[in-house]
Amino acid sequence: MLVGNRRSTARASAAPAQRVTVSLYEKPPREEMTLEEFEVFAVDRLKVLRTIDALRQKGFKPKELEAELAPVVRELLPLAAAGPQAPSDARKDSVSHFILRLAYSRSEELRRWFLTQECALFRHRLSRLRGDGFARFLREHGLKFEEVPDSERDARVSSLARIKNYENVPAQTATYYRVPFLEAIDLIGRREVYLEKGYAYVPQAKLHSIVVSRFRASLSRSLAKASGSLAAAAADPRLGPLLTNVEKHDLERQDVDDDDVEGITPEQIDALADQSMPLCMQQLHYALKRDHKLKHWGRQQYGLFLKAAGLSMEDQLRFFQAEFTKIMTHDQFSKEYAYNIRHRYGKEGKRTEYSPYGCYKLVMDMAPGPGEYHGCPYRHFDADHLAAVLSKTSLDAGEQSLVLGKAKERNYQIACQRHFEFAHKKQTVNGKKVVANLDGVGNHPNAWFKASRVYHQDLHAAEHPEEAAAKEAEKAKGIAAANQSQVEGMVLAN
Repeated sequence: MLVGNRRSTARASAAPAQRVTVSLYEKPPREEMTLEEFEVFAVDRLKVLRTIDALRQKGFKPKELEAELAPVVRELLPLAAAGPQAPSDARKDSVSHFILRLAYSRSEELRRWFLTQECALFRHRLSRLRGDGFARFLREHGLKFEEVPDSERDARVSSLARIKNYENVPAQTATYYRVPFLEAIDLIGRREVYLEKGYAYVPQAKLHSIVVSRFRASLSRSLAKASGSLAAAAADPRLGPLLTNVEKHDLERQDVDDDDVEGITPEQIDALADQSMPLCMQQLHYALKRDHKLKHWGRQQYGLFLKAAGLSMEDQLRFFQAEFTKIMTHDQFSKEYAYNIRHRYGKEGKRTEYSPYGCYKLVMDMAPGPGEYHGCPYRHFDADHLAAVLSKTSLDAGEQSLVLGKAKERNYQIACQRHFEFAHKKQTVNGKKVVANLDGVGNHPNAWFKASRVYHQDLHAAEHPEEAAAKEAEKAKGIAAANQSQVEGMVLAN
């Protein structure tokens, strides 16, 4: 793949319209492209993969995931079957895949994540093939699966009828393929095929799983090979920064809507840490209160979280100063730490507004060292330490076990989400249902914090309806007064 600094017309874009099907990405593209295209293509694909990850973390069932994912893929990574857009769609698809394959070959953790999301995208695209699209895909890629003749199917119809059939297609009319049993291990484990003499009789609808398994194995090998090429590519002054930036794109800019939640003060933080902070921020808060200090990345993670939670710069200075000056002088704090706090708020240096870290960054890019408390507890704590921490929460033994199980399975964000669900159960108080909003929980610490605060506000309102009614009336009165003032101002201006 050749990359130019100037905008150039890619060779592929001049090619005539042709049929395009789902790709197995067996051969990397060899063509000219601009640095701008390089980055845009990669980022668009990364957005799709992150959407897949988010949907999986939320526990969407396959059909629900398909429905949610379809418009995202259609917008960012379409794959036309024919027409003038087909070549350019195929080009973007191929280029973006190989860029991310290289960028995500950096570590085992990144390779595993990329492999999981790419397989989900591949499965999604297979499921969208219509008519003879799947059969054509098999032919074009040389995937020779032997279709079972009707006579052979009919001779085994009673056995075939006993296997699981989620499509409700009668065994007498269904199409089956004969596949070596080693290629159908997953289906065998789920009793979705019939075995005979070393072959699995696979319903056509289940052949997707076989193809996805082949794709997974091939991509896994390719990722391992790509890791050997990463150093050379990263050394290129044009490509190195782009590959790094692609991997880290938007990790720090996961915006969290903080509307409808009041800001916080230093005096509230201790109580909010116990009640509404996710485990990652609780650990930082408790370490700060115990040691009266945090190392750099801990201060960054916790400070940006508090900023997004509604703590003003002046109050954050006051909050950290109160703790740090228990083991140092006020002058030392001002010289060594105050600048960084003002920098977080865009008041120093480049005057950039920094956003809080999302869960993806905490899991993938924030491993703590000795004496450090940042990162994600579900990812970075060992099993015993995590169990000890969870034992001090409101979760019962069974709930703790379920959370620990998800962390052990490396489903760290799902573990976080389950923790939230157990700590914020549905309740009916004075005839009013109180239900927590899970949007964003497990994807961003501030989403957890906001959802928890709203839940507890709703709970308090249900427990004290008269107080809640008085607050709503006062709020409505304030809005009315503000609107009246605005109208009067407009009248005077005219």
